[in-house]
Amino acid sequence: MFLRFLLAVLVAATCTPAFAQNAIGFGSLDAYGTLQAGGLVAGVSGDANRNASARLEWRRQGEAAFRAGHPLVRVDATHFVGSLFWLDAGASYDVRVTLSDPDGTGATPSRTATFATRAEAGSFVPARTLYVAPGGADGNDGSSPTRALRTIQRAADLARAGDLVSIAAGVYRESVRVPASGTAAQPIVFRGATGAVLDGADAAIAAGASWTNAGSGVWSRATGFATAHVVTDQGRLYRYSSLAELRALAAGAPGGFVFDGTTLSLKFNDGSAPAQRQIQVARLNEGFYLSGLAHVRVENLEIRHYGADQYGKGVYLRYSSDCTVSGSRIHDVGMAGVWIKGGDRNLVERNDISDTSIAHWPWSLTKGSGAENDAVLFTDDVGRGNVIRRNAIHGTFNGIGSCGGSPPPSGFSNETDIYENRFYDHADDATETEGHCANVRLWNNRIRDSLMAFAIAPAGVGPVWIVRNVAYDIGNTRSGLVDGQSASGIKINSGYSTPVGPTFVYHNSFLTTAPSTDAIWLMPPGYSSGLVSRNNLYSGTDRAFVKDNPIALDLDYDALDAAGQTLVWWQGARYANLAALQAGTGQETHGIQAAPALIAPAQDDFTPTETSALIDRGLVLPGINDGYGGAAPDIGAVERNDPIFHDGFD
Repeated sequence: MFLRFLLAVLVAATCTPAFAQNAIGFGSLDAYGTLQAGGLVAGVSGDANRNASARLEWRRQGEAAFRAGHPLVRVDATHFVGSLFWLDAGASYDVRVTLSDPDGTGATPSRTATFATRAEAGSFVPARTLYVAPGGADGNDGSSPTRALRTIQRAADLARAGDLVSIAAGVYRESVRVPASGTAAQPIVFRGATGAVLDGADAAIAAGASWTNAGSGVWSRATGFATAHVVTDQGRLYRYSSLAELRALAAGAPGGFVFDGTTLSLKFNDGSAPAQRQIQVARLNEGFYLSGLAHVRVENLEIRHYGADQYGKGVYLRYSSDCTVSGSRIHDVGMAGVWIKGGDRNLVERNDISDTSIAHWPWSLTKGSGAENDAVLFTDDVGRGNVIRRNAIHGTFNGIGSCGGSPPPSGFSNETDIYENRFYDHADDATETEGHCANVRLWNNRIRDSLMAFAIAPAGVGPVWIVRNVAYDIGNTRSGLVDGQSASGIKINSGYSTPVGPTFVYHNSFLTTAPSTDAIWLMPPGYSSGLVSRNNLYSGTDRAFVKDNPIALDLDYDALDAAGQTLVWWQGARYANLAALQAGTGQETHGIQAAPALIAPAQDDFTPTETSALIDRGLVLPGINDGYGGAAPDIGAVERNDPIFHDGFD
């Protein structure tokens, strides 16, 4: 039903009555593996009426039988796209796609392909180690701790494929531009010891340089360098555009600053003087800058205080591929902790990426300002196969901006995976999947205390997969509770003419205790496409689901729960209960209305209790919930009786 529904949506959006029905033809089949997922892009011709479908079967190589996968979905005139989840890293797979069309399928209705997932990185045995330490000297050769280099940059200049740059504890105030690439077998690795810090702030000011009292709580000094970012021991300061605005401190605590090109002026909300505070003023713009490189790793460093201009970055991967940022603490950076512009197969994992103050500033001041930042940001023609996983992301305005503005040069689909991350305290979107998003997969993430969990406003051409995520206490933010911004587990409203591409929302738990908050509010404006919802929990303190947007929906097998008098608001119609919704819209014919009865959501346990109405009430979705426990899949993100889906975090 849902595939025919999406096909009908796409026909209505892109076809005219002048098109005649005709047979579909199978062109190419592209299969692509990431670390734990796979993507399929089938090139087709014909089928102007778009009534064809594409069945997917798959197996790990060595297995005798194929198993059913989730059907591919048509996203434009010439492409069907699909995904496989929960694959093994470093394994090979066979796939078979079979087209079906009432008008005929041409000579080749079925095609097969093989692909391999990437292997996890093994232990790195360096060919050579270059040592860096605060007491070193760049005249040394770096061959031993006693002959250590002074700067990471000097080590980067010397490093070649197979080298480890071992960085001792200490503060390194520099921006590192890596000139050379590694190889798959011999990467270049920059690895920090505990206490190794890469810092973009000015050393003299950090050490306690003098300031001039300019009156009204304002203090100033000439810097001798440009800056767009100031952080203190109380948190990040808000950047104002004039002294008059600085004196008013409309953003509140902990304070603010203004830079006029020569003089930096700042004021603290509590009236303190600079001598009472630790002040970090950014004079460098990137911690690591990698341009056009491959196989470089940045590991186990603290990276902080970058932002000489409004685009400060902790790590900048510019058209670089097969690079890794891992195990690092990246915080209080102007615009993005990790910025990925172009490039394929980059990995950002097991980092703690954060900012301060932003979640507590007024929405009207942060939105559209230099504080509208991201922990991880993709821009431009982002490549294929990038993976963001197992990070803690918190305190930034948005969490991850996961799509670029144009198709990847190496293929039609992004094949971007975002999984097993923990997000919290975001003034706006935990995930901002907007732009050219084709086969973007978001699964097994935990989101808490964000205004929006998943923004797809718009995400085209699709599909976007939102699978087995938890979004808890949506709207429990200053932006939602104080500033009047509407919260939602999914955001689709957009002023752009691009429609939201096909979106699959499967096995998620959207629930909130924030007062007068809907679990899902699909707000206007926006251009229609299609969203399919199966096996999700929608629980709000006002309404479970609100549809004010023309997007075509196919909802079924979901659990709806609301504390307000209206269960669902549907384009002007109020439905007090599930029966009324079913009668009025034909949606949720197999849905349930019930309190979720989870073990301990406030303590991060979203497992259904033994008596929960969610147990065994879901729909079997091949390729999505294979191997469920019990008589049928449970509704929501956590499967009570199946260890595979009990908790996706390790």
